[in-house]
Amino acid sequence: MNTVGIIAEFNPFHKGHQYIIEKAKAHTGCPRALIVMSGSFVQRGEPAFFDKWTRTKCALLNGADMVLELPVLFAVANAEIFATGSIKLLEDTGMVQALCFGSESGDLPAMQEAAKLMMNETEEFQRLLKQHLDEGMSYPAARSKALETISQISSEFLSRPNHILGLEYLKALERSGSTIQPCTIRRKGNSYHDNSLQGEFASAAAIRKALLEENPTEAFLQVPENIVDLLTREISLGTAPASMEHLTGALHYKLRTMAPEELHEILEVTEGLENRILRAIENEYFVEDLVAYIKTKRYTRSKIQRILVHILLDIQAKETDYFLKKKHLPYIRVLGFQKDHADILGDLTEQAKCPVLTNLKKAPELLDEDGRHLLALEKLATDLQALAAPNPLYRMPNRDFTTPMAIL
Repeated sequence: MNTVGIIAEFNPFHKGHQYIIEKAKAHTGCPRALIVMSGSFVQRGEPAFFDKWTRTKCALLNGADMVLELPVLFAVANAEIFATGSIKLLEDTGMVQALCFGSESGDLPAMQEAAKLMMNETEEFQRLLKQHLDEGMSYPAARSKALETISQISSEFLSRPNHILGLEYLKALERSGSTIQPCTIRRKGNSYHDNSLQGEFASAAAIRKALLEENPTEAFLQVPENIVDLLTREISLGTAPASMEHLTGALHYKLRTMAPEELHEILEVTEGLENRILRAIENEYFVEDLVAYIKTKRYTRSKIQRILVHILLDIQAKETDYFLKKKHLPYIRVLGFQKDHADILGDLTEQAKCPVLTNLKKAPELLDEDGRHLLALEKLATDLQALAAPNPLYRMPNRDFTTPMAIL
């Protein structure tokens, strides 16, 4: 084996990510790490704090050998779609032998057992799931509770943040019949949602909170020293941190010009949720207040935030389903690579199961209609992430076609 895949957001990149890359290479014996990274928006339903090229450079400076962009169609979706799209992309490279991901337990056999149970939903499971949903539980909580009842696996184990994604990776590998071998590294340091900057590895959430509170000195103690100047520069220029609040006007324009039946077609808008969303814009303006109005015990904050991004990008359920069912993705986009391991780009170009994009100016001649559609969606996402920048001088569009790959 020579290439291990890692799926990430790096929002922002920190010492825990550096640790995972290092351990992934050591654990698998692979000298090269290929990263599948969310681009302009992240799974929580927010614009990435730093743009994708900055985050790519951070990864390349700290052990990554190549960074590929996860299409926004999958990047801003629930855990199952996020994982399925990520595994599809790794498969389409034709060159990844192992997948390594972080988990709270580091117990791969236990996670594989849980993943198998999740894939073989019995009538009893379906009954319990419906019962818990009817009680007002969110889908992840209802599923965990139902699985706990029919197995010896605790709902606490199933509902840990890294386990939720890890289990979906395992399911996606199994469903696709992939030969990619999974491995998991036990998460070190603070928990996923911990907002403390104390301890060996602070969470990305804690670093984001400190940066928003204009406390970069403490926040930057938690990132590798070699990227502090890079991140500091982006903040001083005002390209970061990007905020969903800067997209409030754009979101209201979309919502105020959409009919309920159009909203119903948007990904994750189910069970009449479109009516609740439309009521929200009659009562609230700021994104934070809209989310608070719409969310319920059953519909989590992250789900609502994702839906608002889907609305901005006009991501429909049928569109997402179409691309998930395709045998291969329309293209693979390279965001950057390590020049010391330039052979990885040659290997990708030779072994990929779909076109490889390194320069988007050449995209029209390489892509079919599906590829052009997906790339147009990506451009829109990048333009919106730029609009979310603090400094209006850096809100210009078209960066996808003017910013080169990162080669370090």
